[in-house]
Amino acid sequence: MSRPSQERWHGESAALAAPVAGEPWGDPPPPAPAEPAGRKGGAPRKHGPADPVRELMHRHQRLCAEAVDPLEIVAGLEAQGVTDRVAGSFRHRDVFSLAEELYARVPRAGVPEPAAEAPTRPPVLLTLAPGLVYAAATWALQAVHSLAVAAVAGPLLLAALFAALRTGPLRAPYGNGAGGTLWACWLLGFAAFAEGVRQPAAGAVTTALALSLAPAAWCAHRFAVRARGHLLRSRSLEEFGAAVRPLLLGTLALYLVAVTALLCAARAVVGAAFTPAALVGPAALALLLFTGRLLAIHGYPDAGAVGTGLASATEAVCLAAVLLGRLSLDPGSVAAVACAAAAPVLVAYALSALSRASAHTFAAVPAMTRPAPRGTKKQSRSN
Repeated sequence: MSRPSQERWHGESAALAAPVAGEPWGDPPPPAPAEPAGRKGGAPRKHGPADPVRELMHRHQRLCAEAVDPLEIVAGLEAQGVTDRVAGSFRHRDVFSLAEELYARVPRAGVPEPAAEAPTRPPVLLTLAPGLVYAAATWALQAVHSLAVAAVAGPLLLAALFAALRTGPLRAPYGNGAGGTLWACWLLGFAAFAEGVRQPAAGAVTTALALSLAPAAWCAHRFAVRARGHLLRSRSLEEFGAAVRPLLLGTLALYLVAVTALLCAARAVVGAAFTPAALVGPAALALLLFTGRLLAIHGYPDAGAVGTGLASATEAVCLAAVLLGRLSLDPGSVAAVACAAAAPVLVAYALSALSRASAHTFAAVPAMTRPAPRGTKKQSRSN
C-alpha cells in the first residue's frame, strides 16, 4: 500500500474512533492524563493508540454496555458505517470478531442479560380473521341487502385487521411510514373499484387479499427466523448479505404463489372467470403491500410508504384523466400497471436494505436500546 493510501486509510479509522457530538451511543472518552508539572522536554510522544480498539470502546460505550449479545454490537457498528475493511484497521478480520472483542471487554450495564427474543410465531386464527370476517360480510350483504350488516361488519373487520397487524410477525415497531396506511387503503379500494367495473364479483379480490394475511404472517416469520440463523452463522457482513438476498427472493416468491392460489380460489367461488391478465394487477398489489410490510417490520417504514404512495399517485392521476375525458383506460389495467411498476422497484430496495445485519438484529430484539431507523424519529422502548 502506498504512503498516501496508508495516510488516508489511517485517517479514516481515526475519524471513526473519535467521539462525535450528539452521537446516540457515544460517550466521551476519558480525559487524557495531565502533563507532569516538571516535564517540559523529554522524548516526543508516540502518535496513534497502542490499543486501537480502546478508542472504539469509548465512542460506543453505551452500545457495548447495553448489548445483550455481540450481534447487537455488529448491528450498531454496521449502522454507523463500520465495514469489514474498516474493522481491519482495528486489527480484526471482520466486524463480527471486532464486536466479540468489544462485547468481552466492556462490562455490562449492571442489569441481567435477557436472552434475545425469537421472532413471534404467527397466530393462525388471528391472521385468518380479517379474511373470514370480510367473506362473511360480503355473503351477508348479497343475501339480505341491509346496511345493518355493513354497520356490524365494518368495526369487526377493522378490529380484526388491527389485531393481525399489531401482533405477531406482521407487527411493525416503527409504524407504517408517512401516509403508509392511507396509501394501502387507497390501493385496496382502487382494486375493488376496478374489479367492480369489469364484473360484479368485486369482493373476490379483496377477500383473497384479506385472507392472504395468513400466508404473509407465515412468510414473514419464516424469513425472520432464517435470516437470524444466517446472522448467527455468518462471519462477515458480505457473507450474511449473500445468504439473505436469495432467502428474501424465495420468501417473496412463496408469498406470491400463495396469493395467486387465493385469487384463483376466490374467483372460482363466486363464479368469475380468471385469466392471467386479470390476476396480474391483484398479485402485483399483494407483492407491493407485502414487500412494504417487510420493510416496515425490519426498520424501514418510510421506504414502503414511498413505494405504495407512488403507485397510489399513478392510479389517482390516471383516474382523474379518465374522469376528465382525457384518457379512455380500463381501471383494472391502470391498477395492474401502477402496482407492477412499483413492486419491482420496492423489491430491489428491499434486497439492499434487508441484507443488512442491523435490520434483523433490531427486529429480533425489540426491547433493546437502538437508534431510530432511517427516515424515522427515535421512539421509546415501549414500542
